[in-house]
Amino acid sequence: MVRSVLLAGIALGALLVLPRTAHAQSSPAQGWRPPSAEMPTMPTAADLQGDLRSGPLAPWLRGVDQVAGVDAASLKASGEAGGRGGRARFVRITAGARPVATWSDRNGDGRADMIELFRGSVVVLQLVDADFDGRADAVRYLDDRGGLVREERM
Repeated sequence: MVRSVLLAGIALGALLVLPRTAHAQSSPAQGWRPPSAEMPTMPTAADLQGDLRSGPLAPWLRGVDQVAGVDAASLKASGEAGGRGGRARFVRITAGARPVATWSDRNGDGRADMIELFRGSVVVLQLVDADFDGRADAVRYLDDRGGLVREERM
């Protein structure tokens, strides 16, 4: 009897732990790939207007709606000016009040240096140009709690 109760307790414990462990080992963004190793040029105010699925940001936004779990038609963008040539220094892409992606130009050269994709309010992917040479150095995949799942060098 004690042995059966002990085995049942171990099995129940495994059921409670395994889904959480397996869940933490994947990222909702693992299927997303950047269209190029070249980081994108930061958009102008005009680039952020209208349907983002057909403008200059479109190649970089393909699939982000699936990562975020939102309807692609609901994507809107806003930017903070101050970059080279009238380009934004920071861009927020949202679906209603939900964050979907951010682009930032940390050194002001007119090119994105970091792109982050969100699911809910958690960053699940980071594409990083750490040395500011215009090319992505790494893609970081994070789980739905923001924990690093894996990092790929580009």
